[in-house]
Amino acid sequence: MNMLKQISIFFIFSLFFSFVAASNAAPAELFGTNLIADIADRVSPAVVAIESVHYVRTRRAVGTGDPMLDRLFGHLFADDFSGHNNVIPKKGSGSGVIISVDGHLLTNEHVINGADEILVKLSDNKTLKAKVVGKDPQTDLAVLKIDSETSLPFVPIGDSSKNRVGEWVIAIGNPFGLGITVTAGVISAINRDISVEKDRAFRDLIQTDASINPGNSGGALVNSRGELVGVNTAIIPYGQGIGFAIPVNRAKRIIGDLIEYGRVKKAFAGVSVQTVTQELAAYFNIPNEGVLVTEVIKDSAAGKANLVPGDVILEIDSRKIASNDDFQKILDEYRVNDKAVLTVLRKGKKGRREIEFKENPLSKNVLGISVSDCTDKNIKRYGLYVDRGCVITGIAKGYPADRAGLEPGDVILQINNELVLKEKDFNKIIKDLSEDTQIILRVVRGRRSTLLLIKIE
Repeated sequence: MNMLKQISIFFIFSLFFSFVAASNAAPAELFGTNLIADIADRVSPAVVAIESVHYVRTRRAVGTGDPMLDRLFGHLFADDFSGHNNVIPKKGSGSGVIISVDGHLLTNEHVINGADEILVKLSDNKTLKAKVVGKDPQTDLAVLKIDSETSLPFVPIGDSSKNRVGEWVIAIGNPFGLGITVTAGVISAINRDISVEKDRAFRDLIQTDASINPGNSGGALVNSRGELVGVNTAIIPYGQGIGFAIPVNRAKRIIGDLIEYGRVKKAFAGVSVQTVTQELAAYFNIPNEGVLVTEVIKDSAAGKANLVPGDVILEIDSRKIASNDDFQKILDEYRVNDKAVLTVLRKGKKGRREIEFKENPLSKNVLGISVSDCTDKNIKRYGLYVDRGCVITGIAKGYPADRAGLEPGDVILQINNELVLKEKDFNKIIKDLSEDTQIILRVVRGRRSTLLLIKIE
């Protein structure tokens, strides 16, 4: 018995000392220290600090001090010469990630929104001016371009679909304008949906407890292989250790469109769908899965794929669809002219349909609407009380007109100071509008006429 006891004690102590010895001998990278440092060494040179400058012009009272003289001659003092010192630079800071050797970099749209000048500070403290290649307020992503005489370091793009909850990630950015900073944590959750403004929401975000602070926006979230898996974008200010990043797979399509077209061309199927609920499944005697096609737009991608109302779309490229949200999320990953295979249920039989996605025709103007003349047909269809102007017949979701609350059936009578009597008038005015501007619309809804200020981004 004593012998067994001694053996047991010896065995326990052996295990203990083996563990201590192993711990002392184990390289630090097993605990993440050197691994994080090595990744930071590789990736940090490709993460930049961004300073956005917006010049605000202010007016100040300049005169003689004599009320009578100022009333008579005050206009002589209100020229640009006396006012040029009243231009105040309003600065903001953020982060960006270089994604190509020729100087394309990725950041958040809100980092550079409204900027008159964008300055990028590299890891060697060199500061370069950047130009905007394209931006998308809806996804809060923007692509900038800097010109350098030498090749630039860049972060390789990973695959965010392989992210796992609990996986180590590293956030690199420029918090509070302090300079490039490295923090580490884990992926706390995936597919998070959050609302940041009244009419703005983000879907499928990566949640992490790696510290993300103001100024980190646009910075890199990288995995343990040093690959970009997310773009840091938001925090919950009243929370602790709750930050969010846009998955890089979503950014890939946006990047491609912004570089190629300067704007995002969203893949458009030309079909309206709704989730198959238990009630609908029972009524139509179909499985409780997929989305039910309720409308197919003539000559659209769905129309050319021979989809019809009543079809149930079960899969897109073998990816199962459980709801309307699933359908939209998967659709958002495709670019214009991409092809996909739909698995469709029709009258109890499964079949396959090939579809080639096109651009939503409503998104081809900066407002994101289609209009038509106030014909007798449209007056009857929309119950109009006016017989001139352009009636809105369609609105693209997420575009300026949609965000401003315009609806089909609204009639546009005037844009800025120009009358809009016919569709051709509308097209001519809209064609000359540029981004980052504001316009005033005179709109009639029902019997009421209102002025509406719309910001075009």
